[in-house]
Amino acid sequence: MTSKMKGVRHDHKGVGEENESHRAKPLRRDAELNLARIMEAARDVFAASGYDGSMEQIAARADVGIGTLYRRFPDKEQLFNAVTDVAKERTIRIAEEVLADVPAEDALSEFLRRCIAAPSCWRVTTTRPPWNESTGVNSVLKEISPAVEAVLRVSQQAGTVRGDIVFSDVVLVLMSVRAVADLCGARAPDAPQRFLELSVDGLRPGGKSPVTAPMSRLALSRVLTHSQS
Repeated sequence: MTSKMKGVRHDHKGVGEENESHRAKPLRRDAELNLARIMEAARDVFAASGYDGSMEQIAARADVGIGTLYRRFPDKEQLFNAVTDVAKERTIRIAEEVLADVPAEDALSEFLRRCIAAPSCWRVTTTRPPWNESTGVNSVLKEISPAVEAVLRVSQQAGTVRGDIVFSDVVLVLMSVRAVADLCGARAPDAPQRFLELSVDGLRPGGKSPVTAPMSRLALSRVLTHSQS
């Protein structure tokens, strides 16, 4: 009888542990959903308001309490860095997917199209306080440039992109089309696509090479950060 009682107690404990496990999973899932909402809201608020977008605005847009937001991200700098990391990884992933799936002659134009189609908070990079050394623009540019330059190179080798186009030119095209999209908004939704098509046409062989030298990566970093150094 003692043996049976021990068995019952053991079985009961096992059920309790299983129930405890089931109760914990929804909490983890809720946390994941909260994080996804926070990241999306931060991207959208930064896109609309630049770095001046407040943590309170982000929490309200994400439909989470301000305490929940601050537990995840103790300050806006950390949240901004997380959003920037997502954008950086997405850019690299787009480049890798284009290299794997798209014919070489269409690689750069398709890369640009997919980047423009993705939600962006690009505006915030030019409105935030100076970057620190570990999360600076130079660090971001250094991490994305190998994948972007690989896309550029295959299109150049295929003969559909001019040989004098460099990485900074590609970034400037993306910035320009984003600026047109911000300016036109819903009032002229087709304008950014037309401007992208015109820009891509300018990258094709046959035109006269620019007299002006391309922008260096250091100059690009200064533009993005409003730096004078």
